[in-house]
Amino acid sequence: MSLTVFLDAVVAVLLVVTIVYAMLLSRRLGALRNDKQQLEALVRSLDDSVRRAEGGIAALGTAADEMGRQLQQRLDRAESLKADLGYIIDLGGNLADRLEGVIRAKREGAKQPAAATGDAALADAPGKPRRRDSAAAPAPNGLPSADDEGARQGDDAPSRVAGFPSRAERLLRRALETRR
Repeated sequence: MSLTVFLDAVVAVLLVVTIVYAMLLSRRLGALRNDKQQLEALVRSLDDSVRRAEGGIAALGTAADEMGRQLQQRLDRAESLKADLGYIIDLGGNLADRLEGVIRAKREGAKQPAAATGDAALADAPGKPRRRDSAAAPAPNGLPSADDEGARQGDDAPSRVAGFPSRAERLLRRALETRR
């Protein structure tokens, strides 16, 4: 055997090793290309998700602004109703005080003889509705006061101590109906 045959055999073995190595390298490069395609698909999917998230955040901001406006409107309405209810409560307190005065006067009147009361007591009788002075300030929100209703009834109208609906109930209904 000569040296040329031996060198040819070594070159052939090296060629076989190179071919095997090239095949392995080709498989790895194919897997890398496949992974690159999957990575690109993943990046596209992530980009779509980010865009949808940005759109969702914008929609959420718009919804939050709308809810804030609605909440502010409700708070404003609640404040005005609070003022109206405060007025009605004050009016009811005044009516309760007047009613208590009427009851107390009737109890005291029952104890005193009828001849002792005289004309002066009849003029200031708590059972009679009081007229409101024309110089007095009007009621807030255009609601009539209990004194206004008494003035409309006239001095000869009997006082409503017990009955349905009471002045306070009528005023409350009227205030609620004007708010609707």
